Amino acid sequence: MAALLPVLLAHLLLLCAHGATASAAATPPPLPILPLPSYAQLRWQLSEMALFLHFGPNTFTDSEWGTGHADPSVFAPSALDAGQWARVAARGGFGRVVLTAKHHDGFCLWPSALTNYSVAASPWRGGAGDVVAELADAVRAEGVGLGLYLSPWDRHEPVYGDTIAYNEHCMGQMTELLTRYGDVEEVWLDGAKFDAKKMEYMFDTWFSLIHQLQQKVVIFSDAGPDTRWVGDEAGVAGYTCWSLFNKSSVTIGHTTDEYQRSGDPFGEDWVPAECDVSIRPGWFWHASEKPKNATTLLDIYYKSVGRNCLLILNVPPNSSGLVSDEDMQVLQEFTEILQFSLRTLLPMPQSQQTVFVVGRIICSLHP
Repeated sequence: MAALLPVLLAHLLLLCAHGATASAAATPPPLPILPLPSYAQLRWQLSEMALFLHFGPNTFTDSEWGTGHADPSVFAPSALDAGQWARVAARGGFGRVVLTAKHHDGFCLWPSALTNYSVAASPWRGGAGDVVAELADAVRAEGVGLGLYLSPWDRHEPVYGDTIAYNEHCMGQMTELLTRYGDVEEVWLDGAKFDAKKMEYMFDTWFSLIHQLQQKVVIFSDAGPDTRWVGDEAGVAGYTCWSLFNKSSVTIGHTTDEYQRSGDPFGEDWVPAECDVSIRPGWFWHASEKPKNATTLLDIYYKSVGRNCLLILNVPPNSSGLVSDEDMQVLQEFTEILQFSLRTLLPMPQSQQTVFVVGRIICSLHP
């Protein structure tokens, strides 16, 4: 045996040398076909679903669009539990929670130093509460990401209509939100402005600030820059929905539904679509409304996530500050039938999960 060792070592050295030579002479991989998703966009899309939480004075006034004149005292949830919201998200398979930190009425769910119209002026927690902080702590404990909706339209703020002053105001509030609460994975913006006042939102400046303050964030609006609106509020994407898009062809508030819904196979930017829909008829909680059933949610999942999009499902907390029992029941049923259907369609072990890009569409196979 000892006599064979030098021979075996010689063969091993020859094999190593051959491997090194082959490796050095190997053909390099081809250049990627641009555009490609960023790391943040990949993480966003592979999470598949986000939980939207519309909550604020509208919850207590039975309205959808507040006027900005409701007394802060109406905001008085008796049992607000952000931990429950986070657990609902985690158990339902939602990768992040997006909270309406400020809706069109201008009421802030955090104690902003830039307005007197916030939780600090309400009786909740004796005026010392901070919904955003409680949610940030809760989702972190559950391993769920945090996202924040900040309405550009503010029906309460007196400087709204003064382009310079109001954009400075908005950027100040963004800075508060993006520097106080740890990592923020998504900032959700829309282009709403329905008052007669002339108002120009300096979105490009906002985007630069957001990306400066949060390195892992994606920014949603109907025109990007990182994710785009799908063009409807039914949660349904086009039968073919490309991640490719031309940001130069659209501006926020001026898009076409068909282009949003389908994307552009020849687009020069990677801007995948996000499908928003509410579990109830309205976006805020109303006692008179009932949730969709689980099979409807499953159909929406197939027509959003199944078509290369992220599904953001709104589940509004009620006036007690909790996700309603009937909504949680529907979510549990949806989760169970979704898991069963995926196990049936894709019966592969966890270790064989695959993520790949085909036809410039991100695909994820999992049990």
